[in-house]
Amino acid sequence: MAFLVACSLISLSAGIPAWAAAILLLASVVIHTVGELWHSAAGFEVSFALAPRHATGQYLGAFGLGAGLAEALGPGLLILLCITWGRPGWYVVGAMFTLTDLAAPPAVRWAQHHQHGRQTRSAPAEKVPTT
Repeated sequence: MAFLVACSLISLSAGIPAWAAAILLLASVVIHTVGELWHSAAGFEVSFALAPRHATGQYLGAFGLGAGLAEALGPGLLILLCITWGRPGWYVVGAMFTLTDLAAPPAVRWAQHHQHGRQTRSAPAEKVPTT
């Protein structure tokens, strides 16, 4: 939601006096930065917490591929939407962030549920220490 607010503030900065645009842009940078911090923390937590202990490297590699894909396609998408469309493009970008934000918790719950099922089936019986 922070990204939607930041994108909306950026879109509103066009066509207004420079001092007001500077305030809006500064506020959007702060809000976007908070969103980036939340996103990074959540991404690291999910990528480590859902990876089986024996496959952490593979899971982190797949997670990194997603980030690389976003870095490769993101600039072109932003140019297409925000530069070409202007204000409506910023709203579309904010809506895309919001939709992924709303989809993430159910996806993580689904993954946790399936992870728990895998651990239950594949976990060896624990040995109870005898004293």
